[in-house]
Amino acid sequence: MMSQSLLLAAAGAACITVLAALWRSGKFLRALLFSAVTGNLALFGVAYLGAFTGVTIAPGPISVSIATVLGIPGVILMLALRLIFRA
Repeated sequence: MMSQSLLLAAAGAACITVLAALWRSGKFLRALLFSAVTGNLALFGVAYLGAFTGVTIAPGPISVSIATVLGIPGVILMLALRLIFRA
């Protein structure tokens, strides 16, 4: 239970950091839209290719939110955590 809380806190901190960086860029909406589109395309690509690779991420509300805010690095992070913890 402690590790799940720690992971959620780290994910929340990462989301706040990314949103702050996007805000400071001066092109917040365009950068957020680009991040959301590329992240979700990567997430659904991983879900589709999971049948071939054996590593899948189900596109649920949490994973879509992470992919939307963090983009491709968020999808890579979810893949790495999936491989590390084999959940």
